[in-house]
Amino acid sequence: MPKLTQSFVKSLPPAAAGEQTLYMDDELTGFGLRVSATKKVFYLQVRVGKKVPKRKLGEYGPMTVDQARKKALLLKAQLLDGKDPYAERERGPIDATLGELFLEYRNEVSHRPNTKKSINAAIKHFGGHEGQAFKSTPDGRSHETVEIVKVVLPNWLKRPYREITQDEVLARFDVGSRMLAKRRRGGQPAPITRTINQHFKYLQAAYNYAISKHRLADVGFSNPVAILKTARRWSRMNRRSGFLDTTKPYFVKWWYACEALKPVVADYILFTLITASRSIESATLRWSTDVDFKKNEVTFRDTKNGQSYTFPLAPLARTILERRYAARINDFVFGYAKSKTGHVACPPQYHIKLVREACDHSWSMHDLRRTFTTTLTRLNVHAFTIAHLMKHSTNSSMTFSYAPPTREQLLEALTTFEDHLLEQVRPSASNDEAVVSATAAA
Repeated sequence: MPKLTQSFVKSLPPAAAGEQTLYMDDELTGFGLRVSATKKVFYLQVRVGKKVPKRKLGEYGPMTVDQARKKALLLKAQLLDGKDPYAERERGPIDATLGELFLEYRNEVSHRPNTKKSINAAIKHFGGHEGQAFKSTPDGRSHETVEIVKVVLPNWLKRPYREITQDEVLARFDVGSRMLAKRRRGGQPAPITRTINQHFKYLQAAYNYAISKHRLADVGFSNPVAILKTARRWSRMNRRSGFLDTTKPYFVKWWYACEALKPVVADYILFTLITASRSIESATLRWSTDVDFKKNEVTFRDTKNGQSYTFPLAPLARTILERRYAARINDFVFGYAKSKTGHVACPPQYHIKLVREACDHSWSMHDLRRTFTTTLTRLNVHAFTIAHLMKHSTNSSMTFSYAPPTREQLLEALTTFEDHLLEQVRPSASNDEAVVSATAAA
């Protein structure tokens, strides 16, 4: 091969369509030219240990042969010295901030709406947080009184994320785990342990995404949040178990308090209860795709496990939907004019607070799902039927996947649940009268 010169490169004819011709310089080892049908590109290919990286230098025309040769000499020296500027560029700027890291993870990875809300909450936390905290971790086995002090967590969002150390992560996690919720239920101060756990889980996920995307492990960078597992700092979270006991007097108060809310919110809460829906599943139901009055069924699409479920409508559920259809304002079943999303808030915290005060019982939207399962279990409904109505994955049970409940079984279970509820809140009325009474009040 001849030495690559300006006149030689200029004289080279283009390659045939779909083909490439390679020309190597006989003076600088690894320096070459790739000629295609449309362009001529300089490159450098040199062995570094067991690897033979190939790096593009530039295109002939904008770059002369002499410029390409000088760039090849410099790059070859860097590669042989163990430095690869191309790989560094792929890893992103070394001074990228934690805020940029979070935004990259939030915007480039596919997340559900509620997950994005949680990520935004984590971003807000790491942007600086001020509040009260226990001075030390309370010992639940003793009756010690722990002093409450004011704490200020610094803003990390403007810091280069590669500079945050494991010790800093440990210190912030320990303080955050002792911080107190601003809203206290029952008047007793309690640490926001579950919330802090979630914030740091998303911080860990953002780091893992950047490490994989930018191949940071190649330069020895590791996730600083991983120290929480090594140091056994992650708080053990017990499953939440709250539910509404339909046999207790407060449940009747709860029901009437819901009926006293704005009609669309009342219908949303009661429909979520009687269909065992997650709050986001009910809130995002659409008339155009999810409700079929002719077939008497409703479809919940793309649920938490990625599957869609179609269920028959029991009498109360259908009555609620018919009333909402008559009052519809947009394509959402529970459309809300003042909402940016077009549907009711999810969850409707203001209205939940009103109901809590009215019935003197703390509850959340997810408690309604546990109310559904607890009540149907008491009513001797088969566990597989309950699991299907809860829209739980069948992957954990081979028997479940072979014996899914029938439409008749689903409708019977839903109707049984509605009848039980109406017997509690309208004990003197027949079931048909109770349905009319319950829905008319809302």
